Amino acid sequence: MESLAFSYGAPKPIEGIRLATAPLPVCGPQQVVVQFLAAPINPLDLLVIQGKYPVKPQNSIVGPDKQTLAIPGSDGAARVVQTGTDVSTLAVDDIVILRAHCHGTWRTHGVFAAKDLIRVPSGIDPRLASILRMGAAPAYFQLRDYRPLEPGDWILQNAATGTISHFVTQLAPMYGVRVISVIRDRGTADELARIKRSLQSHGSALVVTHDELRTTTTLDDKRIVLAVDSVSDDALAKDMAARLIPGGTLVTAGFLGVSTGEGVNLRQFLWQRNITLQAFRLSDCLGKRSLGQQTALIEWLAELLTRGVLTAPALEYVHWKRGEDGLEQRLKESVQAHEMGAIGERKKILVFD
Repeated sequence: MESLAFSYGAPKPIEGIRLATAPLPVCGPQQVVVQFLAAPINPLDLLVIQGKYPVKPQNSIVGPDKQTLAIPGSDGAARVVQTGTDVSTLAVDDIVILRAHCHGTWRTHGVFAAKDLIRVPSGIDPRLASILRMGAAPAYFQLRDYRPLEPGDWILQNAATGTISHFVTQLAPMYGVRVISVIRDRGTADELARIKRSLQSHGSALVVTHDELRTTTTLDDKRIVLAVDSVSDDALAKDMAARLIPGGTLVTAGFLGVSTGEGVNLRQFLWQRNITLQAFRLSDCLGKRSLGQQTALIEWLAELLTRGVLTAPALEYVHWKRGEDGLEQRLKESVQAHEMGAIGERKKILVFD
């Protein structure tokens, strides 16, 4: 097997990512061997590589210099190629995704306990299956777990061109809820107008920039009960909270940004307006549900994608063909480009050819 791996704890671990090879894994009685078909590059993966996430990589590989390297990747879709003697829940050729973070999906093959995998409907494109757990499922949880939502309610979200936000805008109307998407300004008026049209075509009822969020009167009559901050910018979060009804809920869902909102006393502001502050954690949401409920949710989301009720966000496919010249450098550059986080950048999916 081939793995894209790194030295955990190195000063600049992303720069040290390399391609390593090892024999195919051995399958135990309660395990299965899978061949990966697609694996996304998620913001969480970059935090793990940088040592900024509380969960460490759970799998490793020995590099050519005998150094132990960690395998990143928390999401991915794979095909079962071998099952252990005691496995009855999965069969060869089943398409599966992982249940938990940090088990290493940036590799061609892996061995996992059967209980740690969720089978997905065979009709779904593996590239889309690979974003079900950390793309579509979080959107569902943000709408269902943090604030009772009623038809006619409005919600605010930033990082609106991201994968989770994309699915929020499509799922919310199913519950009679409308979405206001907050985006960063663009270089030109034409580009800004194009992004707004695109987000509205995918379900956003309104799209505003941060500046417009502060100044527009369009939102004054909206019953905005929930705001989801995926940027971790206190100034932006405060402006979003200012639009909430008294007693509304602000959910911190990510740490994509670096601004601390210097001079902004966010907590005092939330207290004054009786705003509830909650932290979104995918693992907590999954932990509240049985394995059967998790599987049912993934199957439902996969069905919605297959039927076209949900559509995929804009994705960029990075092909991984074993033995191809320049493969290591191309994969490394894809990870580094994702780290830079350019405005409007598409999510990258590693596709194993």
